[in-house]
Parts: sequence; structure tokens; C-alpha cells
Amino acid sequence: MLSEVSGVSKTPTKGITFRLSSETVQQLRKVSESRNVSFNTLFNQIIKAFLDWHSMAANAKLYYLPKSFLIRLINELTEDELNELARETAKNDLVDIGLFLKGGFTIASMSDIAETWLKISQMPYRFEVTGKNIKIIIEHDMGAKYSHLIREISRYLLEVAFETKSTCAITENAVIIELEP
Repeated sequence: MLSEVSGVSKTPTKGITFRLSSETVQQLRKVSESRNVSFNTLFNQIIKAFLDWHSMAANAKLYYLPKSFLIRLINELTEDELNELARETAKNDLVDIGLFLKGGFTIASMSDIAETWLKISQMPYRFEVTGKNIKIIIEHDMGAKYSHLIREISRYLLEVAFETKSTCAITENAVIIELEP
């Protein structure tokens, strides 16, 4: 996302050939048709997701959990427990994740990680850029306590770790983060 804002151009491409089973090719074609993207685009998305996330996820201590399980866990926490979890996650876990996945802990690396996470989890989101202002809208459909947790993680990262002015609004199922210049 931030590379798009900064005007960095596309990376040059190179042709390569793979041999896949007929069944795998058929499954990939069905997915590309259902997503209304070319086979080549889908394949590039799969490779990028693997390189940006899946190949390093376990080493970065990231694991997959059912959404309903995560919602139930979060809903059991008090506001104070959510705030502590957010602070510890932002202060400790996300620093390690940033270092491991992107080789650094910067606002740009965390933005890339957040966007990759949103894509991988297929969570609807939108980045809006107006001049130097950036607005990130995330629709998570996981409830008010999840909104609270994401707001507090974002607030801690932006205001404490990166000393960036921001505002964060929440609804029952969405988080709106605005970065100010």
C-alpha cells in the first residue's frame, strides 16, 4: 500500500514454466473463473501470498484459527484485558513479526504486513489516500470487542511506537484508522 502511495513502479516480470497435475490446473482454472481474474493473475497472487506470508508464518509464530473460535475467546475478555493484550501484542509480538517477515519494524513494513494479513484472511478493507492523509477501513464482522482490540493495537503502534498522529473510530464490525501528516 505505501509503495503505491510513494509511486514505486511495478517490478519487471520474467516467464517461467511449471508442470502441474491436470487436476490442479482444473482447480486453479475454476478459482480464477470464480474470482474473475486470469489464470496468470491468480497464479501470481498465490505465489505472492506464499512468499509474503505462508512460507514464513509458522516461523513468525502466526497460526490459523477458526474465526468463530477467535471471536469466542475475545468476547470473554474484559476491556482492561483487551487493552493489556493490545499493548503486549503491539509492543512484543508485532515487533518480532515485523522483523521476521519484513526484516524491519517500520510503519511501512507494518503497513505491508497488515495489508497482506487482510488479503490472506479475505477481510474486506479499503485504503483511501487524500493528499498526505491516509484512511484505512477494515470490515471484520467479528464484533465490538474485536473492534476495540484492533483500535488499541493500532493506536499503540501508531502513536507510541511510530509517534504518528492518528484517529481511530470503531463500529460493531469495522475499524476506521486515519493517519494524519
